[in-house]
Amino acid sequence: VRILFHIRAEQQVERELRELSMPSVRFHVEITPLGGTPGFQSTGADDVRFLISANAGEALGRISKIASGGELSRIMLALKNLSAQKPGIPRSMVFDEIDTGISGRMAQVVAEKMSQIGDHHQVICVTHLPQIAAMADTQYLVCKYDENGATRTEVTRLSESQRAQEIARMVGGAGCESESSVRHAAVMLEEARARKQALRAAIEGK
Repeated sequence: VRILFHIRAEQQVERELRELSMPSVRFHVEITPLGGTPGFQSTGADDVRFLISANAGEALGRISKIASGGELSRIMLALKNLSAQKPGIPRSMVFDEIDTGISGRMAQVVAEKMSQIGDHHQVICVTHLPQIAAMADTQYLVCKYDENGATRTEVTRLSESQRAQEIARMVGGAGCESESSVRHAAVMLEEARARKQALRAAIEGK
């Protein structure tokens, strides 16, 4: 049973990672007796390591040693997505800087994956990427400032027009609030809404 569980878990993680543009990935759970001696000890019974080969022809290695920032982000998202499918998992999930090391099309893939998780869980995501921000149902702006020698944090829920302005700044940098930039951001928000509807329709149609 234990071996079958390993194989099933490995296959599930590999499937998730292939959907996140890692087509040649191999994932392996290595479990060995803690300290080389079978049986329970004061710190547990097993030493568990996650091994991965991200590219074809590469040997398996410890994730902590060989995975890039972008690969770590995708591995974490894959594991969280699988855990979200299990009964008894808390209904809120936090993704802090899940966009590390990714951009472009990969950012869109990650955004869509989180949107799917958000259909069944509350997802709170801290991001600097416009593709991910545009896929959110609700967007907040977090600002830090100094006041009387102390650092303050202010969180503001954005309206749709404010979202377009903020996403325009995320795309073009601070001060980039021209009419064309805001219009482009508004198009991104509209396309994100359409994409979410298409994803939900595809799932319901299965």
